[in-house]
Amino acid sequence: MHTTRNIPLHLAALAIALLPHIPRLPPWVVFWCAIAWGYMLAVAKFHRPMPGKALRLFLTLGGVLAVLLYNGFSLDRYSSVSLLWIMASIKPMEIRTYRDEMVTIFLNYFLAIACLFFSSSFSVGLYMLFSICVTTAVLIHMHQSRQRFKGSLGLSATLILKALPFTLILFMVFPRMDGSLWGMRSPATAQSGFSDRLMPGSVTRLVRNKAIAFRAEFDGRIPAPDRLYWRGLVFWLFDGQSWQHSKNSLYVHPRLKGKDLVGYTITLEPHNQRWLFALDLPYKFGSRTLLLSDYTLTSRWIIRQRIQYRATSYLAYNTGPLLTLESAALQIPWDTNPRAAALARGWRAEATSPAGVVQAALGYFKSNDFSYSLNPPPLGVDAIDDFLFKTRKGYCEHYASAFAYLMRAAGIPARVVAGYLGGELNPYGNYLIIRQSDAHVWVEVWLPGKGWMRIDPTLSVAPARGAQGAAAALPAEERSDLRSFYGETYGLKLALGWDAINNQWNKWVLGYSNYSQRSLFAKIGLKTGTWTGRAKIMILVSGTISVLFLLLFFRIKGRRPPGTIDYTQQVYLKFCQKLDRVGVARRPSQGPLDYAETAIALRNDLKASILDIVKLYISLRYAGNDSRDDVRRLKVLVRQFRP
Repeated sequence: MHTTRNIPLHLAALAIALLPHIPRLPPWVVFWCAIAWGYMLAVAKFHRPMPGKALRLFLTLGGVLAVLLYNGFSLDRYSSVSLLWIMASIKPMEIRTYRDEMVTIFLNYFLAIACLFFSSSFSVGLYMLFSICVTTAVLIHMHQSRQRFKGSLGLSATLILKALPFTLILFMVFPRMDGSLWGMRSPATAQSGFSDRLMPGSVTRLVRNKAIAFRAEFDGRIPAPDRLYWRGLVFWLFDGQSWQHSKNSLYVHPRLKGKDLVGYTITLEPHNQRWLFALDLPYKFGSRTLLLSDYTLTSRWIIRQRIQYRATSYLAYNTGPLLTLESAALQIPWDTNPRAAALARGWRAEATSPAGVVQAALGYFKSNDFSYSLNPPPLGVDAIDDFLFKTRKGYCEHYASAFAYLMRAAGIPARVVAGYLGGELNPYGNYLIIRQSDAHVWVEVWLPGKGWMRIDPTLSVAPARGAQGAAAALPAEERSDLRSFYGETYGLKLALGWDAINNQWNKWVLGYSNYSQRSLFAKIGLKTGTWTGRAKIMILVSGTISVLFLLLFFRIKGRRPPGTIDYTQQVYLKFCQKLDRVGVARRPSQGPLDYAETAIALRNDLKASILDIVKLYISLRYAGNDSRDDVRRLKVLVRQFRP
């Protein structure tokens, strides 16, 4: 029968494992655990009786029923983890035997890694490793109760460090599955970023959202900021007030001529949609990526977890003739916005070419007191007319929407493109961080002989938006708010350094896919698709692990098994080593008293110090004295002993 002496350690390990779950658990579950563990601490400290079977059964049934009621009798990862923590709050109440302690330990191991159900980030992985280290230390301390917990914690850390080479080998060679780090597909996450509908305010609401949309790492030189147009969605359909993404685009590889090729790797955060982002215009892309006829990239699956993909884009291009399916770029509702339509027809009548109409529209924005603002006035039913002739104040979606309508009204094919503009360079990793606050909307018009051309009407009224970002382009009264936001987000070097670490974790750990594994083996001449290649891999892995085991075996051979020497004995052995260095060696058969007599006979000047140390050691080692004050006193006496 076991006592309650290890209960505080079990509870401490459980509390450490609980910490990353707190933001996702119902508050009452956390409170439930705190009350239950507080009660068990009181039981352990004041030697009160353990809760009876009836009370434990009542708490178990009540906790399970409460979780089911709270979640509407549905089981998902959140309710399942809540149930686990209800069980973890009650399990310490059953600790009476060695078996009960072991079950609690294994439950804690599972709870420590359960945080990976919600996140596989580097910080979560690091904390999970710490939690496992503490739990392992509790397991060691159960079997070596005479050793101080600090020593058990050190031994646990040592064991984990020695296991890392084996873990790395298994990670590199174990067959990879599509999904997250652990081969699981994460449930849908909350959407952040663009939707398939664009209306006034759609982009404005993202400006103060500092969440990362994606990261981009270039193969070579990073293009200038005003050329970093990250293409995501193309809007074709306009109802007079809002633009909608068309689902009629074909999965084709359109003809494209261009120059200034740039290659890069995108690490995209989950946004619960299928569209991907690429620099204008994508030319080459991965096998799991589809290119639509409007030059947007899409994934075969909804992006519910962080993914990586490569792409190559042209910075200068000619898309060629207008396709038949692109006739939607001329459609507008003629029963709305009559003044804007009349203005556009007038420009077309006066211009000698479509390019002249484009310049007339841009000139209209420049010369009629339009302003760039995060707080535009509301628009009525004829939103384009209201913006062009009344409010003349808006953000990028207002200018893009009005410009595209004017072009269509003038008979020039036009479409609205949504994505991001610019990005922040992380000097610690030489890659760009593109945040939701970098969201931007522009227009593409089709011109004879040039194909689809990008026109950004926002730059007509806010030219600083292209090279310096949104904050620099806004009026002074709005700029101060954004500058404080950007300073808080971007100005911290520590944050950029931590993001660089996370980016490497995403690239080399979370991004280690089946394709990456095959490529790695191919570089060393091993083909995973053949039986011969698989056999060679198995031989290589088995041989490497065997060599590591042999090295570890010879390293510990001849040593006393870890943990068999308790802390008191370690201090005593330091005392013996000090005497040995002055010629007073201890024979293996000598006990403490016999060795003390030998030492005093040779060094009578040290008699008082030797007797104090040996008597205290015997009291601690053999007389059942477990006073921590005496242990500390022994340590001080040995440290001050200088023969």
